[in-house]
Amino acid sequence: MKLTNEKEISAWVYEQCLTGNDIEQMRRLITDSFLVYCYCKFVKDREEMWNKITESEWAYLYCIDVKDREEVWSP
Repeated sequence: MKLTNEKEISAWVYEQCLTGNDIEQMRRLITDSFLVYCYCKFVKDREEMWNKITESEWAYLYCIDVKDREEVWSP
């Protein structure tokens, strides 16, 4: 499979993390806010990941579903 854009790469890496290939080098490639939120919810809540959430919708859901952190929702 040829990955051609950032969103496809993020999705592929997220799937790899779900199946046990959860290493720092892989996590760096997850850049899509939705997939970062999913990672925190379904794989592991890591500061290096929740700091990457840039869209308000996913920050809101992170605070509801994972942990209410002021650092995520405050400007």
